[in-house]
Amino acid sequence: MKITIRSSRRAFVLGGGAAAICAGPLAAAAPQGEIAEWEALVGTRFRIGEAVAKLAAVERQARDPGRPLGLVRAQPFAVRFEIESGAAPAGQRTYPVAHPAKGAIDLFLGRGADLRGKPVLHALFN
Repeated sequence: MKITIRSSRRAFVLGGGAAAICAGPLAAAAPQGEIAEWEALVGTRFRIGEAVAKLAAVERQARDPGRPLGLVRAQPFAVRFEIESGAAPAGQRTYPVAHPAKGAIDLFLGRGADLRGKPVLHALFN
């Protein structure tokens, strides 16, 4: 008998950080409200580990008609942070991200190409 185990970043995040994410104020928003909350924070500063970063952009991803129904988000989106000061995290792992009005959450952040001489980190909310 062959057993197949499927894993995803969503399963990892939900399994490893569900308590932190569920306790955070951003998680309390409705899925579409979540995008609007992030969009309202563009230009504000977050602490990512020891670095201070500005939320530079929120990008709504194209809707996929083949996207399974029943997912937490009907539309995926990405956020981009530009490091303002401090050591830029290397990316490709989960970091504590804190905002004065929104509290702390854990996000898996990837490292992007520098823009205007500033290191860039991004997260995908799928």
